[in-house]
Amino acid sequence: MKSHDAIRRMVQASLLTALAVILSVWPKFVIFPATPWLKMEFSDIPVLLGGFALGPVFGAAIAVLKAVLNGVFTGDMNPISLSMNILSTAIPTLVASLLYRAKKTRMRAYISLGVFLVTQIAVMVPVNYFIGSLYFVSEDVTYAAAQAKYAPLLGWVALFNLIKGAATVAATAVIYKPLSRTVLSKELLMPKRQKDEEEKPEHLDNPM
Repeated sequence: MKSHDAIRRMVQASLLTALAVILSVWPKFVIFPATPWLKMEFSDIPVLLGGFALGPVFGAAIAVLKAVLNGVFTGDMNPISLSMNILSTAIPTLVASLLYRAKKTRMRAYISLGVFLVTQIAVMVPVNYFIGSLYFVSEDVTYAAAQAKYAPLLGWVALFNLIKGAATVAATAVIYKPLSRTVLSKELLMPKRQKDEEEKPEHLDNPM
C-alpha cells in the first residue's frame, strides 16, 4: 500500500506540474497597462490543487518545479524572476494547504482558499518592492532610487494579485471535488482487487 501511495502521489504531482508549466506559458496576458510586466496566467491552480490533494510539501515542490521549468522552456532563468515566481505561489500554497490538512471540512476548505488569496497579496506586495525593484537598478539608478520608483506602483501590484488570486481560488473551489474523484483520487493506479478490498464509505477527505 505504501509503495502504491508513493507512486500515485509522484504520478499525480507530475501531472499537476506539467499542467502548471503549460498554464504558465499560455494563456498569458496583461491586465493593467501601468504594470505590463505583471501578466495574468493560471498556473497557480494546479499548484494549489496539489497542496490540497497531496499535502503542503508536494504543493510547494510543484510551485518550485513549475517556476524552474518555466524558466528553462522560456529561456528566462533570471534569478529575480525565478525567486519572485517561486515566492508568489509556494508560500500561499504552503499556508493554505497546512490549514486545510489540519481539519478537512468544507468550511475549512473555503477558509483555506481565502487564506491563500490574502497570503498571496501580503507576500507579493513586499516581494515586488524589495526584489522587483532590482529590475530598475542600473549604473545610473541606485537600489533606493529604484524602490522609490516602484513604490507608487504597489497599489497596482496588490490589485493584480487580488484578481489573479481570486481566479485561482474560484477555479480550485469548482474543480477540486470532481478531480479528487478522478485524477487526484487516492485509488488512482490501484489494482482492482486491492481497490475492492479497501473500498469504504466516503468521508471528509475531500469535502469541497
